[in-house]
Amino acid sequence: IEANNLHARLDEGNQKDEIAHLAQTFNKMLSRLELAFGVQKSFIANASHELRTPLTVITGQIEVVLMKARTNEEYRETLMLVLEEIKNLNTLSNKLLLLAQTTVDKGDLNFMPVRIDDVLWKCQKELLARDMTNSVDVFFGEGIDDDSKMLVSGNEILLKTAIINLMDNACKYSSNHHADVFLDATENRLSIKFRDSGIGISEKELKMIFQPFYRSKNVLSSSGHGIGLSLVEKIISLHNGSVSVVSEPGKGTEFTIQIPVCQ
Repeated sequence: IEANNLHARLDEGNQKDEIAHLAQTFNKMLSRLELAFGVQKSFIANASHELRTPLTVITGQIEVVLMKARTNEEYRETLMLVLEEIKNLNTLSNKLLLLAQTTVDKGDLNFMPVRIDDVLWKCQKELLARDMTNSVDVFFGEGIDDDSKMLVSGNEILLKTAIINLMDNACKYSSNHHADVFLDATENRLSIKFRDSGIGISEKELKMIFQPFYRSKNVLSSSGHGIGLSLVEKIISLHNGSVSVVSEPGKGTEFTIQIPVCQ
């Protein structure tokens, strides 16, 4: 059994004696390996496609403009288009690097106490700087009765990436570009809800939105690469947290992340 036939399995015999139990253990391991190889193969194929698209557009624009002499305005328009695609490529590359970083050993990430409210304000400021039509309101629940309730052990850069992805999605898919964020805490967990009044997600697609490169059918006309939510889930998982989502088409979506507070 090699990489090209990982679907093969050992004969489990009578499925009762020690040899059968050993074969079953090997087969379970092979199933996990097959799944890992499949995910890797899919990731490489999707990443290659996503990288190829902006590169093809850039190449095509340059080839067309070089076919004959152009006016300064035409050169300027082409350069603007090329610049936009380069920015798109840069964003995609950064997300792919972050996605790769989330697979490293947790001990290599240099976790330290991070104040989540500080991260929220930074994300709000960055999102408004990107697009002034965006608006984000942050609300604090009754459980936030002490500064210590806002401290988590984590990597600030990764947490900021996860939070700004959810904020950005809420603004992007709301007709008024507005997101409501609710911060609350229990004795040992911090909860952050991101609510929008957007197009919503069907129940069938909710099961797939955390897969890398997956994009719901009703958002295909919007810019994006389908990496953000996968990145969010991996980052929160690294922080021993969880991500959940409830949504209804036409009525909006609410994502909730929960992270243990510093003990």
